[in-house]
Amino acid sequence: MKSEINFYQVDETVGKSMAPLLLKVLEEKKKALIFTKNENLIKEIDGALWVYGRNKFIPHVTIFDKEFEMKRQPILITNLEENSNDADYLVFLDEPKEAFISSFKRVFYFYEAGKCVAKTKPTNSYKKQDGKWVKAAV
Repeated sequence: MKSEINFYQVDETVGKSMAPLLLKVLEEKKKALIFTKNENLIKEIDGALWVYGRNKFIPHVTIFDKEFEMKRQPILITNLEENSNDADYLVFLDEPKEAFISSFKRVFYFYEAGKCVAKTKPTNSYKKQDGKWVKAAV
């Protein structure tokens, strides 16, 4: 399967940047898997999603939450290259293997300016201007 791969250059915390995307995923009644190798970043994103909005709850679990059935979770933050929640979309902060990326229909890579280390080529690239995502040259 050929994945649609979208790159997002963030200018704020990653959790805050990806929260609107995750809300759209939930509105579509889809699931997302967020992949990073960094355990501290997993905890940071978890915390950011809990406090993102007063009226907008973003249901999610981390790989450290053992009391949940992973398959039922709409958003899973993990450091394993396993689609444990049967996610439709992949969000990555550290690049997983190509075979893992290509198993998702849509893929999103979030990175800080000047720190794009992905070898994967994007279909689309975006960055924030005046608080809104705008398409950038690929």
